[in-house]
Amino acid sequence: MIKESTLSLVVLAAGLGTRFGGNKQLEQFSNKNLSLMECNICHAIDAGFIQVIFVIRPELKILFDKQIVPKFKGKIDVSFVYQSLSDLPDNTEISKNRVKPLGTAHAIWCCRKIIKNNFVVINADDYYGQSAFTLLKKQNDITPKDYAMVAYQLDKTLSDFGHVNRGFCQYSANFILKSIKECTNIYKENDTIMGHIEHSSASISTHSTVLDANSLTSMNCWLFSIDIFKRLDNFIQTTFNQKNVSLTTECYLPSAVMFEIESFDRKVHVLTSQNQWFGLTYQDDIPLVEKNIQQLADSQQFSTLTTHSRNQTELMTPF
Repeated sequence: MIKESTLSLVVLAAGLGTRFGGNKQLEQFSNKNLSLMECNICHAIDAGFIQVIFVIRPELKILFDKQIVPKFKGKIDVSFVYQSLSDLPDNTEISKNRVKPLGTAHAIWCCRKIIKNNFVVINADDYYGQSAFTLLKKQNDITPKDYAMVAYQLDKTLSDFGHVNRGFCQYSANFILKSIKECTNIYKENDTIMGHIEHSSASISTHSTVLDANSLTSMNCWLFSIDIFKRLDNFIQTTFNQKNVSLTTECYLPSAVMFEIESFDRKVHVLTSQNQWFGLTYQDDIPLVEKNIQQLADSQQFSTLTTHSRNQTELMTPF
């Protein structure tokens, strides 16, 4: 039984990895053979988290049992939740032709039966750095009934392999989140960062604008209390019961948070990480991620984990 005062980690790992071309959440790096989510979980253990919950598709369970679970034996409580298209709030229906997962908000809602305490949410294919988990653990001790997020400076979230989209944080003087403004097609040209910013009308500008490298961006790293589940229940119903819902409509977690702020005056504390963020989107990202993880491993950042040899784990994971 997880005590109320503790903090759990939810890892969103049910994605299809369409642009990457496979199960990128299980891709391994460095001579330690670590996935990005394992690196994050190591930092979470060091920060005092005692439970990790993987949200996955059922067909991934056997791979997780072979590749991931043995490394955490005796170090953190491990649970699994399936993001199933059949697990829906009452009076909610989706098309029988639907294949794509229903989005990050639905993924979190699927955890409602096993989470009994505050929890942190991260993506499986992103690396957040050690400070994110330390910041969130401290915030949980101070204001356990509020939400929080870890934001990153824009120039520490860019890709060398193409344009990216980011959510710019708008916040008060005391770092309470007001909104997240979408910015698309962000790229670096020499020493200047350019991108298309969402206007107040919610439309995206077609003209590139110079962006502030120090702008804080949301990378889907959140701290929630358990009352988020009843809020998400309503949010999911509203999303999928509206007219003209397509086979690709999703419930996005940032949208659900914005609804909480606007409708229920929810406080979301913006915490700032000084770490470099990086993640996996395309195959071209692999060399840089490999280099970064190897450097972190060489500096003993992941000494908490029991690692396996390259030959052992290559046999476990079909790519």
